[in-house]
Amino acid sequence: MRSDPEVLVMGSQNGLGKTSVLEACAMLFLGIAYGAEKWTTTGMLDLPVNLTELFVRAGTNQSTIQGNFQVDDSKMDISILINRNGTIKIEGNTQKLARHLIPVNKNTATINNYYLSLAGMNVEPIILPSFLYFNSYRKIQEGNPELGMLFDDERIINRHPALMRRPRLSTFKLQILRIMMGQANLFETLDTLNQKETLEKLNSLVKRYAGGTIEKLRTSPDNTIEFRISPTSGGQSYAFDGLSSGQKEIISTLFLIWFHTHEQPGIVLIDEPELHLNPEWHLDLVQQLFQLVPDNQYIIATHSEDIFGSVSPDHRIILQASSAANPIV
Repeated sequence: MRSDPEVLVMGSQNGLGKTSVLEACAMLFLGIAYGAEKWTTTGMLDLPVNLTELFVRAGTNQSTIQGNFQVDDSKMDISILINRNGTIKIEGNTQKLARHLIPVNKNTATINNYYLSLAGMNVEPIILPSFLYFNSYRKIQEGNPELGMLFDDERIINRHPALMRRPRLSTFKLQILRIMMGQANLFETLDTLNQKETLEKLNSLVKRYAGGTIEKLRTSPDNTIEFRISPTSGGQSYAFDGLSSGQKEIISTLFLIWFHTHEQPGIVLIDEPELHLNPEWHLDLVQQLFQLVPDNQYIIATHSEDIFGSVSPDHRIILQASSAANPIV
């Protein structure tokens, strides 16, 4: 691809650590954003897996994740030390990085979602300012939003136990609903700034991969709202959930990356972007990533030869089993 984009692609056989590299990168960002005081791996969630066993392996008592960051002209080394007893320590000057990453509401919801991702129980991406992580379990959940979901955030949910018990809807679908309601200027509490541009960007992706545009909403007897896709070739509209899993995957991933990083570029981690996609779209996905937000840094783990070959050789990494003393290089 031209202009030598910041896309780093990792490939390997199964079991050599591609996903572990992305999980370690995600943990560095979340550790910087939230601080070590919220990062104990004991007592956080009742999970069917032992999180400590995922972090500390091979019979050791401690694991270390080291990251080298550059913000503007400043370079910083950050380390996360994870003990088998579940305690976590962060070393390094994180203050400047934290200013780019700290969310508005510093509760433990995002950390819990990351833990759920490790356990294979979270289908939503992890999203912070300047950082997105799409795990390999991601999936656009079927179902339609309710109007009240427009205003759900973690502060509201934490104060209302009934909302905590309600199934959470796809981040992507909630964003569509906010965009369309904001564009219509129906709610005074919704920001209408740049909604037209955002809806145009969404529909450019829907048109490219589904041959239509999202223009109408339809109410349902259960008080939910259905998104309708109007084919560009004419004919009756149909529900967004009627798209294939591959269509929903590529549209939602590209849109969320553009939406959250086009004004403030950051680092985007994608595990197995080829999931649900036909080979023709493997190469197209990487090209679209660079065209949509060329200033991001993308780190991708893949089994796709097309995705691996879409970047220059100096942006490719192959993880290989080497020896018992140095098992992965």
